[in-house]
Amino acid sequence: MRHRRGIDLTGGNNDNLPPREPVFIVPERDHSATFADLPQWYLLGGKCARCGHVSLLDRWKLQGKFGKLKPIIPMEPLLRCVRCGNIEKNSFVLGRAKRD
Repeated sequence: MRHRRGIDLTGGNNDNLPPREPVFIVPERDHSATFADLPQWYLLGGKCARCGHVSLLDRWKLQGKFGKLKPIIPMEPLLRCVRCGNIEKNSFVLGRAKRD
């Protein structure tokens, strides 16, 4: 998409733009964070400690199963990697959903 004065608004090959933020960020170890504390536009995922595989989780299903007041970080021992099957030291990761 181009502006009427010829300015490229899509950010195509513009080297002047700052680098984009990473999709996934590791949360702080706040043991009191619950599903209710997460904004709607955040995605919840799991990261394997052995192979580094990152996969998205359905936070709404988890919230329905465990309740929205359940702390998130103490649930890390329940995570299992779908790629290698690791169940030790896996962690949750958060990311912002892309805007349309």
